[in-house]
Amino acid sequence: MIAVCVSGISSFIPEYEKVIELQRKVFGEYDFFFQQWEGYPEPNVPNCLYTPEPTWDYHCMSDVKVKPDCNIFRRYTDKPNGKMYRKPKLFEQFKHSANQQVAHYHLVESLPEKYTTIIRLRFDTLVSTKVDFNPYLELAKQGWVIGFNTGQAPGGNPTPIHKLEEQSHDAPGCPWRIWDHIQFHPRDRFKNVEKLKNNHELNGSEWGWYQIFVHQSGNKKYKNVFGGESITKWTQQPLQWDKF
Repeated sequence: MIAVCVSGISSFIPEYEKVIELQRKVFGEYDFFFQQWEGYPEPNVPNCLYTPEPTWDYHCMSDVKVKPDCNIFRRYTDKPNGKMYRKPKLFEQFKHSANQQVAHYHLVESLPEKYTTIIRLRFDTLVSTKVDFNPYLELAKQGWVIGFNTGQAPGGNPTPIHKLEEQSHDAPGCPWRIWDHIQFHPRDRFKNVEKLKNNHELNGSEWGWYQIFVHQSGNKKYKNVFGGESITKWTQQPLQWDKF
């Protein structure tokens, strides 16, 4: 069976209820589950797991023991001129950038065993109603991991991107990364998150997903796909819900 897992901090997304309504239009035939850290305003959703927000005794990018072989990672982390050293707020933001992996791990671990394929979404993921995700869900059932991203157009995306374009593993923005605005994955490929964190090996952001799904096992059955979504902060305001 397929479970839809939505995580994040809902109070950071004023329109989160409409976002979830949109997500249900696309994936509503499946059971939805939610996760949020304790101590924040609780979302108006059922089936929500509340867990303590992680603490980090290492920086997920500057101190991590497993360094991604990725030019984008190096542009952020190379000393002394890496982007996050030039922008102190960015440095602090990236320190806990693996929170999303930990959140999803807690939620997946809480699910009944009958759910073997996972759709991962965020409280800010605007899903296109005009593309066919089913071929990628079928791949996930066959053991593949699929990540979706759009980037941000100048001035913002007018809507979710209503097309799907697969990217090669060595395409710009792809090496050692799995995109993460939407993800489809087999449950049994999502493992060892706490172990990696405790060993100071867990990366954050897209690098952490690649590490969990691909690097630690050597399983190269993954795809990055451009399109099918946008996130609220990258989308033109006011949101044009009737065009999504």
